[in-house]
Amino acid sequence: MKTFKQFCVEAYQIQELFGFGEKPKPPNQVLAYQNYKSGVLNKDTGKFTSRAHSPEEQKRYGWKPVNVSSYSPTDTPGGKPTASGKPFGWNTPPNVAVPYKYKKNEVPKGVWAGEPSIPFGSRVSLTRSPQGTKTKATSAEVTDTGNFGPAGKVNRTTSFDLSPTAVRGLTGNDMSSLSFGKQKVYAKVSAPPKK
Repeated sequence: MKTFKQFCVEAYQIQELFGFGEKPKPPNQVLAYQNYKSGVLNKDTGKFTSRAHSPEEQKRYGWKPVNVSSYSPTDTPGGKPTASGKPFGWNTPPNVAVPYKYKKNEVPKGVWAGEPSIPFGSRVSLTRSPQGTKTKATSAEVTDTGNFGPAGKVNRTTSFDLSPTAVRGLTGNDMSSLSFGKQKVYAKVSAPPKK
């Protein structure tokens, strides 16, 4: 005589084999942020449910709330070179500066004190609203580094310093670093292309 558990297992297997009954559909959701809080967005209803993203989800989804500021170039013709050697001017391709990797008193021997926390050549996508798959974003290259962020002396909570063209791509406006100030946006980092 079969136990109830065995009966249920066999009934489920028959149901699977012949396709009886309806399988529950997974919710039509995408990972998202809203008001800088993580969660999921139901694509059918547009309803946002707040919950933490797991490390695996965060890695797959990529967007993360960050604080950004902007910096302006000097009036050097052609643009002043950045730490990576690329030019930095009012109309050069969008770029960002990232904080130093090490605090001044923690730099390992033989390492450049200004080493960037994210490698030069990496791409940073920036957006104000990363909802689902129709996110409008601008992309900028990591070409510079600076004394800000966790390892720096100023703006400890700032993750990126944006060039004027990166600010234009993000906001749609030309803004001075003073009028842009410090803003919270969403960022996603992609590794530099392999050579």
